[in-house]
Order: sequence, then structure tokens, then C-alpha cells
Amino acid sequence: MELLQLKYFREVARTQQLSKTAQKLHIAQPSLSQTLKRLETELGFPLFDRHGKGISLNSAGAIFLKYVEEIFTALENAKLELEELQYQGNKTVSLYVGSASMLLPDLVQRIQEADPDIRLQITQQTPDPEKSASTLALTSVHTHLPDNDERIFLMHEPIKTVLPCSHRLASQSFLSVEEICQESFLELTIHTNLTAIVHHFCERYQFKPNVTTIVDTPAIMRDLLLLGHGIAFIPVYTWNDFITPSMTLKTISGMPMERFLMLSWNSSHFQTAAVQTCRDIIVQYFKEYSLRFPESAEEK
Repeated sequence: MELLQLKYFREVARTQQLSKTAQKLHIAQPSLSQTLKRLETELGFPLFDRHGKGISLNSAGAIFLKYVEEIFTALENAKLELEELQYQGNKTVSLYVGSASMLLPDLVQRIQEADPDIRLQITQQTPDPEKSASTLALTSVHTHLPDNDERIFLMHEPIKTVLPCSHRLASQSFLSVEEICQESFLELTIHTNLTAIVHHFCERYQFKPNVTTIVDTPAIMRDLLLLGHGIAFIPVYTWNDFITPSMTLKTISGMPMERFLMLSWNSSHFQTAAVQTCRDIIVQYFKEYSLRFPESAEEK
């Protein structure tokens, strides 16, 4: 059994398309088919069900795939450990930030103060699951998820409506769904954690906001809001610096919304010392940050 056979098998198992996989691997489709056949012959089990020109992973293939994935994970971990040995520690850490991006400057400063040699690769693009799993992910969801060996709860915060003080509804203590149903809303792009959470609650309460402007950064949203181009739903605590004296936060009666921030990682992959350092610093940072907002530490 060869590693190349396992690589080809894994790719076909993922795509379940021979032609597409052959193109991706830059080999001829008959050669790919023959490689799979030899692997099945050696194992003594068919790994795919073949129907016409189609192919699909069968129960034996699913079992085999599980162990093949473990083999490649172990090889990736071995590579990381060898790199750490060779370079006295791999100091590159990938950090995906799907939430709380406004706190990034403070987080980066904390990490650099702890270890100036750590090289952060920060992205707000959804990470590719096939890439090296030294990635930490700072994200949020609409409900509390219990801590496990791949994630930890950081803080909880309500989501409220923000509008300029010059708005006709700014003087009211609370707003009703009826009062905001005709308002123009500003919103972050659909792929952000916050927008997904807001959409979840809007669907739950059967409220469809009149979204007239979609932006990709909180800074643009703030500028447009101050110019009177709409109102928006924002998280209260992590966007605390978003609020200016010219804005006001309002609760929508009968429509409570909230989000739960968490830090996650892939426990099946080797975590370098640098990754562990960043993870510990981020967790501690949010413990301290939560003290400014006592309710934010509650898991609900």
C-alpha cells in the first residue's frame, strides 16, 4: 500500500467524482481508476459503489477514509513537530477573526508583548479546512455551546439597535417591531458571523429588516449611520468603541437578540507552543474584558 494510493483515494472520497479528481491531481482518469482498483484489491474490499459513470463512497470506504484521514493528520503533526525542532519553535500562528475584530489591536499588542517572535497571520476570510490546522478561530454563534477540547466560551453579549441621536425614534426608551419595520437598515456582508446571527433572530421573530445598504467593515457602517443612511443591529460590548456621542442604543421590545463569542481550534492537529501561547492570551484577554460588562461572562 502506497501513500500515493491513499492520497488519490482521499481526494476521490471527498469529491466522489473521478473526472474532477483526475483534473485536480493532473493525472489521466484511467490511471486514477486503476490506482483505486489496486488499492481495493489489496484491501479485499470495494471502497466505492459504481453506478454508470458515477461513483460514491460505500460503508467500507467510509471506514477506510476515517483511518486515512488520521494517517495524513499524523503526518502533518509530525511535520509541525519536526519544524519546531529544526527552527526551535514554529512561531507562525494563523488567526481567523469572524467576530470582535474591533478588539484586534489590543489582542495583537498583548501577543507581541508576550512573545515578539510570534508571527501572526490574521484573516477575516473563512479558512480553508484543508490548510494547516495551526489556525485559531475567533467566532460567535447565536446560542451557548459548552466548552470541549476544541473550543472555549469567551463572553456573551446582547445585540441591540443603534441609531443616530437625530433620528425621530431616538428619544424613546424602547422600540417596537412595528416602529422599525419601515426603517432602512445597514448590514455587514452576509458571510459574517454577526449577519448570520441577526438573520437567525429575525427569522425567529418573523421580522424582515429593510436592508438597503450592505458594507464590509464596521467603520463604513458607522460613517453611513452618522450620515443618516439607516439604522443597524450591533453587539453591545465588543462594539463599545463603535458608539459615538451622536448615537444611541435601543432595545426592540419582544425581540431579544444575543451572541456568544468563542475561540476554537482543531484538537486533532499538533498545537505549537506559539499557538498555545496565543490561545491562552486570547482567553485571558476576554476574561479581563468581560469584567467591564459583568453580564457578558454569563453563559446563559
